Amino acid sequence: PQIDRRVKDKSELSSLLMGSDEGSALKMRPGSDVSFNRGEELQKLDVRRQRINLWVIGLALLGVAIAILENELLWHNRNIPVMSFQLIKVLNSSITVFLFYMILQYYSVEFELLEVSGKTVMGTTYLQAFILSGLLRPFFVEVLVIMIHPLPFVNYIVHVWGLDTYCAYSSDGFLTVFMMLRLYTYTPRIIAEASGLRNEKTRLIGLMNNVDISYHFIGKAMLRDSLLTLLYLFVMSVATLAYAMLVFERPIGPDTNLDLMENSVWLIIITMTTVGYGDIYPQTPMGRQVAVIAALLAVVLVALAVGAVTDRLTLSRDESKVLEFIENIRNKQERKIAAAKMLQHGWRAYHGQMAKRGHKGGRLVDESGVPENSILNEPLFYKAALQYAQMRAESVNGISTDVALTVTENSVGIRRVQAQMEELEKKMTDMHNMIKTAVLGGASTKSTKW
Repeated sequence: PQIDRRVKDKSELSSLLMGSDEGSALKMRPGSDVSFNRGEELQKLDVRRQRINLWVIGLALLGVAIAILENELLWHNRNIPVMSFQLIKVLNSSITVFLFYMILQYYSVEFELLEVSGKTVMGTTYLQAFILSGLLRPFFVEVLVIMIHPLPFVNYIVHVWGLDTYCAYSSDGFLTVFMMLRLYTYTPRIIAEASGLRNEKTRLIGLMNNVDISYHFIGKAMLRDSLLTLLYLFVMSVATLAYAMLVFERPIGPDTNLDLMENSVWLIIITMTTVGYGDIYPQTPMGRQVAVIAALLAVVLVALAVGAVTDRLTLSRDESKVLEFIENIRNKQERKIAAAKMLQHGWRAYHGQMAKRGHKGGRLVDESGVPENSILNEPLFYKAALQYAQMRAESVNGISTDVALTVTENSVGIRRVQAQMEELEKKMTDMHNMIKTAVLGGASTKSTKW
């Protein structure tokens, strides 16, 4: 039944994309008596999903910004909470509640998209179909991430021991650092919405080819093709890790230089680029954990950056052929110059030898009368001839740029192949005649004997 449903969905999706009458016809919505156009319904749901997704991303980032603001005000007030700080946390909690409501709406629309696409289990309750659709796990993970925020009228001290140091953090600062998980959670959505690759048309094409146009798929595509995406990931990682380093290191007082944001940014960049000057280093257990995370994250980012840069610097097949053709033209010109120099030095050497020695019997001889090739013994001519021979040897494997020579070689090759074909046909004719003679001769002998 699943295979039949998949084939049916593919035929309907193909008809929708091709704009046929069957695809544009009104269908009956599952579980209702209202007829609807599946393509229009998918488009409406996708527009609604995009709008809700932008609200979710905006509210999540706004909550992080408000938490950072409240934490900095609390730190500069010596961790003494006042009513204004509590009101800021009440605002942040209200935004979190509204964010939770928008997340519910988002996953409801995602489930409706799966339902209209025919990818949900029919004949079950809404909750069972939602669980079987695979949306329950990401929903709970997202809810757990957004629930991390400073609670209003709740203030306590987080004690951390280690490395012969004792650090006391405010609960607001500790929770603000972990609120940075929102940025990493919603980064795939930000990339997908910025790329424009997740819409109703791409979803239909993906369904036809059994490819899920998910945030994971779009993230892989953008990380491979977009250097701006890599730059965004690097900047976001540096900013979040630098602020976490600042929060975890400044409670130890004047013993550290990491109580300034610029020093924390410097440390994270130096750590992620594996330089490590050692002029600034974390001294708290939590700060060193942040440095370890930065080093591990840098391995991934550097690998992605190397792959993206390599793909952009790799020449295509046509570009390689054109470059090879250009290099062969240049080499041909250099060979002409080398041949001219060889002839010039040979002519000068010949006239020099004729002027120094007499001409006996039309041959150059030395004092003992033994013939010698004195031109080859001239250093300039020998050097020029050797250079020309080397250039000729290097150009054997290249592409020929001499049109007349290429045409001549091709003509000779074609004639050689034609001659071989004619000879082969002649041999086949002879063999055919021999077989025919042997068979007919044997048959006539046998019939005569009979």
